[in-house]
Amino acid sequence: MTSHVDDSHGWCCDGRTYQEHASEDGKCCQTHGTKIEDLPEEGRQKAQERLNQTA
Repeated sequence: MTSHVDDSHGWCCDGRTYQEHASEDGKCCQTHGTKIEDLPEEGRQKAQERLNQTA
């Protein structure tokens, strides 16, 4: 079973959530609260794949 993806803080350009990226690396390439539709194409695809896996 896959865990829920918490995107309440937004997304990073590599397909991870803002919180995941900030927790692991201490920073994120996008601003806090970036919506999935505002990501570059590659990041948007990766994020959408992650969401589809948890659905």
